[in-house]
Amino acid sequence: MLNTVSSALVWFFAALTFALSITVPNGYNIGTTLIFILSLVFLLKPKWHELKKEDKLLFWGFALYAVAMFGFVYLDGWHTRELDRPSRFILVLPVLLLLLKSSGRERWLWFGTVLGAIAAFSLAIYERKVLGYGRAHGSEHPIMFGNTGMLLGLLSFVSATYFLANKRYIWLALAVVGGLCGIAASVLSASRGGWVALPLIGFFLLWQSRFLLGKKLVWSVCIASVLLVGAAVALPQSGIKDRIEEAISDVEHYSDGSNKTTSVGLRFEMWKASLSMFEESPLVGVGEYGSKAVKERLVADSAISQDVLHYSHSHNEYINALGLTGIVGFIFLMSVYLIPLRLFLKKMRQYPNNWNIRSYAMAGALVPMCYMDFGLSQVMFSHNIGVMMYVFPIVYFWAAVRWAERKEFAK
Repeated sequence: MLNTVSSALVWFFAALTFALSITVPNGYNIGTTLIFILSLVFLLKPKWHELKKEDKLLFWGFALYAVAMFGFVYLDGWHTRELDRPSRFILVLPVLLLLLKSSGRERWLWFGTVLGAIAAFSLAIYERKVLGYGRAHGSEHPIMFGNTGMLLGLLSFVSATYFLANKRYIWLALAVVGGLCGIAASVLSASRGGWVALPLIGFFLLWQSRFLLGKKLVWSVCIASVLLVGAAVALPQSGIKDRIEEAISDVEHYSDGSNKTTSVGLRFEMWKASLSMFEESPLVGVGEYGSKAVKERLVADSAISQDVLHYSHSHNEYINALGLTGIVGFIFLMSVYLIPLRLFLKKMRQYPNNWNIRSYAMAGALVPMCYMDFGLSQVMFSHNIGVMMYVFPIVYFWAAVRWAERKEFAK
């Protein structure tokens, strides 16, 4: 176990990952880089016998995914720049080992998520109302900004369960504010894909917290949520109604063939192209660089719109994986979603009433759940922030669960 100062630094940098994630240019890299450096400086030779079977499952799940993606880069012509994003699944592993040796400050993760969500909203409102931007985006693509803001907001709501269970009412109020701010940041980014996560994961959070909240409070939250959503949709300044109507219009234009180059229409065209790639090479796909020739041929045959050539991925994580890496790559993609999700859900079942542990497990489960939703309309792993805000939060919350367990056992 590391000394108190070193452990505090480790968890501070972990919290910093959330706090600065989308409000500072490349803010998600600051905390993660510092904690990675610490993992190289302080981490001695890992004692594998101290790791539980579950720790090793997460460790090797990430490692094998990275190796598989390296293999696909090799098959696609070995463009080494494409090694960067999957390498994060390897670079996070010493951080996991370091966190499992760093005790005492896992609750700081909650402070980071709440502050990060509030900061995201502050930046979003500044960009929309002061700078006059049509979509809030910080230094990221608006979709990535909005999805990350939604993730921070939902994690803030999970932190509220921890603060409620521990009767820390000031932070409970801030956590609720943080939850609303994260969702509002997503709304101000006008990124529709992330909005699908809200009712689904919101229901999951309420259902899993129903015994902590009590029946009256659950119903109060449901009614307040419906009223807030209704007000947000009705409020012209939010842009929600316009974006929904725009999506419906895009589908109608695509269906009748009048316009296939709208936002939604182009997605359909990209999906069509990826499915054609999957048909050509169902086992290992055609590769990102190999896909260019396939798309050019489809355009020449008038099978898809020429505008598809401007996009390197298909704006759907699942279809994109099938087209570029085939069924093998798709299986590895699902594994990095389902292995952590299964581990965290197991911990939630194991500790139904212990919110000092359960809250971290719920937050950890939330990350792959959100990404599985975000992946319906965006290829999150094609962006640095998408990879970083997946692998590091999962590792953070898994280590937090393990330390919370140790503290409960010590009692």
